[in-house]
Amino acid sequence: MNNNKDLIPKTSKKKTHVVIIIIAIMLALIVAAFGYFAYAASSSRVYDGVYIGDVHLGGMERDMVLETLEREYDGDELNPLIECEGVQFRIYGSQMGLGTDFEATADSAVAYGKDGSVFSKIKNMIAFKNNHQQIDLSLSCDMNLLQYTLSENLPEHITDVQQYTVEIGEDCLIVTNGKSGRGINGVEVVKAIAKAFTNSSLDAPVSVQIEDILPEAINPDAFCEEYNRDPVDAVCDQNGDNINIIGEVVGVKIDCDEAKRIIKANEKNTQSYIIPAVITYPEITAEELEAEFTDCVIGTFSTDYSSSSPNRKENIRLASSNINGKILNPGEVFSFNDIVGPRTSATGYKVAHVYSGSKVIDGIGGGICQVSSTLYNAVVFADLEIVYRTNHSLPVSYVPLGRDATVSYGTIDFKFKNNKETPVKLEVIADGSNLTVNIYGRKKYLKDISIETIITGSRQYSTTVIEDDTMYEDERKVQERGANGTNTQSYKIIKENGELVSRTLLAKSSYSPTTQVEIVGTKKRESIESQAPVLPEMPAIDEESTSAIEPTEPTVSSAADSAANDDVNS
Repeated sequence: MNNNKDLIPKTSKKKTHVVIIIIAIMLALIVAAFGYFAYAASSSRVYDGVYIGDVHLGGMERDMVLETLEREYDGDELNPLIECEGVQFRIYGSQMGLGTDFEATADSAVAYGKDGSVFSKIKNMIAFKNNHQQIDLSLSCDMNLLQYTLSENLPEHITDVQQYTVEIGEDCLIVTNGKSGRGINGVEVVKAIAKAFTNSSLDAPVSVQIEDILPEAINPDAFCEEYNRDPVDAVCDQNGDNINIIGEVVGVKIDCDEAKRIIKANEKNTQSYIIPAVITYPEITAEELEAEFTDCVIGTFSTDYSSSSPNRKENIRLASSNINGKILNPGEVFSFNDIVGPRTSATGYKVAHVYSGSKVIDGIGGGICQVSSTLYNAVVFADLEIVYRTNHSLPVSYVPLGRDATVSYGTIDFKFKNNKETPVKLEVIADGSNLTVNIYGRKKYLKDISIETIITGSRQYSTTVIEDDTMYEDERKVQERGANGTNTQSYKIIKENGELVSRTLLAKSSYSPTTQVEIVGTKKRESIESQAPVLPEMPAIDEESTSAIEPTEPTVSSAADSAANDDVNS
């Protein structure tokens, strides 16, 4: 009997083997190619076709990217001109930590296009070679300082958002809905500056937009959960030497269904409205407990505001009243903006002088920064921990250079922390002439503290010239006197028995130069010849009769002589 495989021609067998070998080779090549692309797509090198500005980073490892960026961009100062709502102003990078972040930029370049699956990475790697990808430099910036600078230069265009408030009345809760504001997204501003810097277009203004900012809406369920509570007495929690006073809680009882209905009905109400409630008070208050631990002034500072306008005095009084009596437990952080709240006409603040960039203008809440600056100095003398402090754009008159603390609700805050083992209490006295902040604590916290400030650098002010055709071209007058910008460093010095214990850096401050404005004349003066007086003609004298005339002194005087005589006589 014949075997079936003997029926298959040898040539067919060879062809089959060849096909199998070819297929195997093709599969091997595909696998190898896929492995290569997968490896390349997942490597630590930047994809070919990735650029920062005109700089191609393709194929570079992270260290090479850093070296290239530092060579191409290091040393460039970022002082962009910002344009918003028709207003132009310059921000100085040195004042707000605005600069290139090469580390973050290198990370972004290496990671660019490598999200997703391996197939997605391979697709991007191939596509980028023919379709170049532009990424921008990453910039670092103190966002609080940036927001402060933006709001200072755009006071007429930026309004603070006001969150809803709840006050406890005698038999009700008084609710006030929040109000929308307008502001600038600092993150978007930094992105716009980064794009302009990357593309070498910072010579032109960087355009930014103002956006509407909505307040937080009241959540009826969360509201009812918060305001249905029993009264709780204040307690003193002691853990070794560390003593915390836990404040009392006022009891509130509301009908939740009724409260939700009232909240819903008043969603768009711009006026305060009432939710009925039963109010009960605790028997022991924090004020009664804290008296034992705050019997000594451990830090104090005063400033003068006697020459301030009535509106400014009222703003200082109002802000001071919000802070006065505040108790800060160990580890607790004080936020000026949280305690004082929004400075608006609705909260009682008046129009007074405030800084706006390099100018002084009228604005709501003028004088608030004298309160924060006075508090800052008292905090330093009490040796509490400074968490966040920012200097003004220009020096202020009420505290020494380098010792001010500016605030702006929603953007710039002043914060400090109680680093003691027991509570401290703030006393703020505004008597209409002097503003005094006393910080109370235990006597053992008293220290001999002083502040030393040194000037570390300065920047020359610029001059703007305005022509005036009513003045002569050799006349010039200063309309606004300029001042150089100044950099300072302040040090906290602690002594014990007259001997130096420590000298530590307290703060660095940078004040902007102010532009000098000069008026110069363009009107030309008349020539000297045209200004010479014209003498009257003398009558002709007959030569034959000269011998009969007695010589006399001339009586004609110049116009200048006449004027001089008039001056003397007058």
